[in-house]
Amino acid sequence: MKRTSSFLTLLMLATFHVGCSSVVENRGYNPENVQLDQIRPGVHSKYQVQEILGSPSTIPTFDPNVWYYVSKTTAARSFFTPTVLNQQVTVVTFNNAGIVSTIKTYQGEEAKNIKPVDRKTETVGQDTGILREVFSNFGRISSKKPT
Repeated sequence: MKRTSSFLTLLMLATFHVGCSSVVENRGYNPENVQLDQIRPGVHSKYQVQEILGSPSTIPTFDPNVWYYVSKTTAARSFFTPTVLNQQVTVVTFNNAGIVSTIKTYQGEEAKNIKPVDRKTETVGQDTGILREVFSNFGRISSKKPT
């Protein structure tokens, strides 16, 4: 009986340990499979860069001549906040003719997260609820057929 109890306890601890193991996730493009030295400033176009690196992670709306390639590796344990293991941002800048002008790669603290502003734009109008939506439709639907 004692042996069975010890075995069940060991089995339960092993199950909990496996459940708490880290899950490593890679997000964004994979910089290990890409050779940035293939891209030469003043030579390659946007199309060629996209053929080599793939689609960019993001293109800012205020400057379409800057492409960002973001790569992030995180490790998470059960419900805890994920820990960033590695983060890399490659910035490819193009001139007005669409030719590469600069390539810069930032890692670690240089590539830290940008926190968006929490401001909200107020809109004019009414706050609607379910009751307002239901009762505002009475009288709008006519039983008469259109002529």
